[in-house]
Amino acid sequence: MAKRQRGGQKGNQNARLHGFYSGTLQPGEICEFWNIVNQQAVAPEIAALTVKLRSLIQTDPSNRRALREAAKMLGKWYAAKYHLNQSDSRTLNQAIFGILVERAAQLSRPPDNLLEINL
Repeated sequence: MAKRQRGGQKGNQNARLHGFYSGTLQPGEICEFWNIVNQQAVAPEIAALTVKLRSLIQTDPSNRRALREAAKMLGKWYAAKYHLNQSDSRTLNQAIFGILVERAAQLSRPPDNLLEINL
């Protein structure tokens, strides 16, 4: 019997079944996606990322790896759209990651007041 390697085995799709790495949206997320696209005139790529980020932050706010990946995706999209150079793109990615981490920390703590915190 061959020794198993550390981590997920070849062909393992556990991370894609649900959550941030899933390639599909749940029915409620699809409705939310179209609301964002139609009412806020946001690009579909950004709307999908927004829906996935909201889900990630609500279910696993301490998942810094997924937050970093989301920041990279968002940064790449904006860098391509606005023709940013590598230095500006890196700065943008760091800023986005910082904002996402802070937002996740806010949502994982009980609010100081009774007002709901929205993403």
